[in-house]
Amino acid sequence: MKGFLLWLCILGLFFMTACTQTKDTISENERELNEKVQKLTQSLNEKGNEIKQLAQSKEELNQKIDSFILEKENFPVISNISREFVQAHTAGDKEKLRELLSEDVNLLEKDSKLYVRISGNDYEWLLFDPHIDSTYDDWVIQGYQYDPATDTYSVFIREFFSDINGESVSPPTFLGLTFKYQENQWKIISLGFDV
Repeated sequence: MKGFLLWLCILGLFFMTACTQTKDTISENERELNEKVQKLTQSLNEKGNEIKQLAQSKEELNQKIDSFILEKENFPVISNISREFVQAHTAGDKEKLRELLSEDVNLLEKDSKLYVRISGNDYEWLLFDPHIDSTYDDWVIQGYQYDPATDTYSVFIREFFSDINGESVSPPTFLGLTFKYQENQWKIISLGFDV
């Protein structure tokens, strides 16, 4: 009987040790799994942030592409209206100028000269003076851009004139026009000259 009790004690110790080791192994495996889950969660969050940034970047690039497409599609129309404006202002064609200017750009006539004043601005730009001894020669578009924030197009024009001796007037005149589509037609909503 003593031998049986001894075997029973040894067997009991063996099972207790085995159970303790199993519990320790399970606890260690659980801790390792928790660490792996935390690392995977952190990695997943980082990837999620990267995906959000890439989606935002993609949206911004799509908006730029749309802007470039609009800019390209409307260039022929805007450049043609620019040409009409240059011809009208260098010839003093009041009717054509009124047709091209928006309601915010007022055409004024003083002492047989034509001026424009932008609403909300006290400054007047001289458009045409029949008493100037220079002749309009040519023009060229030096810049063009679309502003999606205001949905406007800007054109930067260089105008060339000759004096009564046929010499080029220096420096040339620079004209800036801003266009906006209003009431189913393109209108000049702002302009300015620079020398």
